[in-house]
Amino acid sequence: MRERRLIALVILCAGVAVTLLISTRLSGAARAWHDPDNPPPIYNPYPPGILPSDLNSEIARVIREVDNIESEALAQLRALPPPTLTGQPPILAHTGQRANVLLGKVLNFDKNMSPFQTRACAFCHMPYAGFSGPIPSVNLTMVAYPGSVKFRAGKRTAQRYTYSPEFPVLNFNTTQAAFFGGNFWDSRATGYLLGSPDANQAQGPPVDTQEHALPDTACIAFRLESASYKSFFEEIWGDELDIKFPSNTEEICETPGGASVFGTDTMPIKLSPEDRARANDVYDHWGQSLDQYEASSDVSAFTSKFDAFLKGTYTLTTDEMAGYKLFHGKANCNSCHLDGRSTASCRTVKTLAPLQARGRPSPASARQISECP
Repeated sequence: MRERRLIALVILCAGVAVTLLISTRLSGAARAWHDPDNPPPIYNPYPPGILPSDLNSEIARVIREVDNIESEALAQLRALPPPTLTGQPPILAHTGQRANVLLGKVLNFDKNMSPFQTRACAFCHMPYAGFSGPIPSVNLTMVAYPGSVKFRAGKRTAQRYTYSPEFPVLNFNTTQAAFFGGNFWDSRATGYLLGSPDANQAQGPPVDTQEHALPDTACIAFRLESASYKSFFEEIWGDELDIKFPSNTEEICETPGGASVFGTDTMPIKLSPEDRARANDVYDHWGQSLDQYEASSDVSAFTSKFDAFLKGTYTLTTDEMAGYKLFHGKANCNSCHLDGRSTASCRTVKTLAPLQARGRPSPASARQISECP
């Protein structure tokens, strides 16, 4: 009996020692990132001429713009009359949809959703740049945008938000013998879980080590617990943001994902199974609110020149029509950039193009489509 107690005591002490060691290492890593007297080493992997000379000033400019739009979104959300919870099953009637759209807008411009509170989704997706990258010098040089960790850039240029919420769940269309749907450049955001590739895509950047770089998806729920708009998130989704987070959660969330202290652990925040499930629900709702914003007329207004062309209210110029013909014809662009119009024949183009325009084209646009070679 005494030997069993001794063994149990040794195991307990060893567990405490390991926990303290990990916590100490993590605290040291966090201090290294935030202590101005002990900054992390700056690793710049790019050869001369790749990074634009105005990178620092442009990053600062965009962050100021993000802050301004976040303030605007918060004001819009607070000024909105509260929705009415009614019905069975219950729904948020009247202003419920608009509240979710504005919540998504706030989430999109909240830079606290990153380890150093310096990167919002909108940093790479600004309205005046068609919800893509807003720094001209970056677009002309490195193309991919710098994430939370300086000089650690993403893998590709930022996709635009517009129209992306319309993409279906990734599927194989047997009629055209091709895959359709999904999001990201490689369609890896399939939408299988949430039923929306756009919402699925929104869940990628927060934990991408080259973008926001949070080390755990639960960091989103943790940061939302102290957000000024917490009550709106709880009202819209019914989530109670009172998850029992361990005392070292802030240290974990302010350490970028990929840090050696984590090893291969993608869930360094140690939660109970119940709290992990709740944090996962919050993360799903985070993506769904962002999808609601991107699908709204605030972002995807269907007011492009091509929309006007399909409606018959705009006539393509000679060069534009030439490009349209090339896209569907000799250039064979549409063999990779599938848009539901196919490259098979002009008859297919004329048949399927209206489906993308949410209605049948006017005679004027039909005539222009018929000019496809």
